[in-house]
Amino acid sequence: MGRKILVGIPPKNHIILAMDEVQGLENLGYNCDTIPYSRNQPRLNKLNKLLGVLSNAIGIIKRLYKGNADILYLNSRFEPVATLRDFLTVFFIKLSYWKPLKIVIKTHGSSFDILTKKSFIYDIVIIPFLTKHIDLWFFLSHQEKESIRNLNPTLAEKVQVTANIVVKERSVALENFNTLYNIPSDKFNFFFAGRMVAAKGIFSIIRSIPNFKYKDQCTFVFTGDGEDYTAFKQEIKELQLEDNVVLTGFIPDKECDHFYANMDALVFPTYFDEGFPMALFKSVANGLPIITTKTRAAIDHLSEPENCLWVDGTSPDSVREGRVRIFEDANLRLKMSENNTALGTNFSINMVTLQMSKQLDLLF
Repeated sequence: MGRKILVGIPPKNHIILAMDEVQGLENLGYNCDTIPYSRNQPRLNKLNKLLGVLSNAIGIIKRLYKGNADILYLNSRFEPVATLRDFLTVFFIKLSYWKPLKIVIKTHGSSFDILTKKSFIYDIVIIPFLTKHIDLWFFLSHQEKESIRNLNPTLAEKVQVTANIVVKERSVALENFNTLYNIPSDKFNFFFAGRMVAAKGIFSIIRSIPNFKYKDQCTFVFTGDGEDYTAFKQEIKELQLEDNVVLTGFIPDKECDHFYANMDALVFPTYFDEGFPMALFKSVANGLPIITTKTRAAIDHLSEPENCLWVDGTSPDSVREGRVRIFEDANLRLKMSENNTALGTNFSINMVTLQMSKQLDLLF
């Protein structure tokens, strides 16, 4: 192999994911270099945002000339703001960089309003330009690829499905874990991790607890923060569940990873347009029994009852019924745990980057 790749790394979100891919590609013989690639601050005015994109693009072009990369690989999203940034970046590169170059984008989340809503600039300029000049576009689920196929068959020809890397070894069972986070050690721990927004199903979880007949034998642990965190805490208070719930707030990934090795089951009833939700697949890799919803990558990799129980994320009753089954059936939990531990090996650094490398090699 030995091909040179310049990887655009997000400076805030998905850094670990991106660097794991860099490590895996280097293990396979690629020569990787990295450069920051991200959205501008949302509070900037349009001129300063444009200048920021231009500055970023110039930095990429300089690095391309210096390193003679064969591939530019950008971590991004498929939605209006990020796609506009990708368009401007690729436009400047095509204008200023004249050496042979393959351009690859990996999409961490998508909104197909960009293809369904009528917009002259996107329909006539941005999407056709990117369709022509992006050589390979990684998405995280077959559902996304199929949606693109239905909406834009030409673009779909550039799309391949990949996964995110999950490193199970980052999750460690700690003897003092419960003491560290004030979690009772004699109860069953149902766990949620993620942004505290309604679309993640957090209110369905909390509203399902009062009528859950085993609630006093369980603790409900939530990590994360977000726009609805204050309203969520108020709901806990109104439902008088303070003694049943543990809220940690935001915890950095390196610390949060340990929760997956110290909890008893994941409750993740999201109805957000998930790509490859890391909370879900870190739980898989650590052998947790899972209650979740039929979203994108979950549909690709999980089945009921082998790996999870499917619920309706908008229905507290559905979430409660799933929790009852998990709590009552020790054999179900054991089978899920065994199956998920085995499934999690599919998301190792070697497995994911090997699959990606096969697509990258087809570009040449």
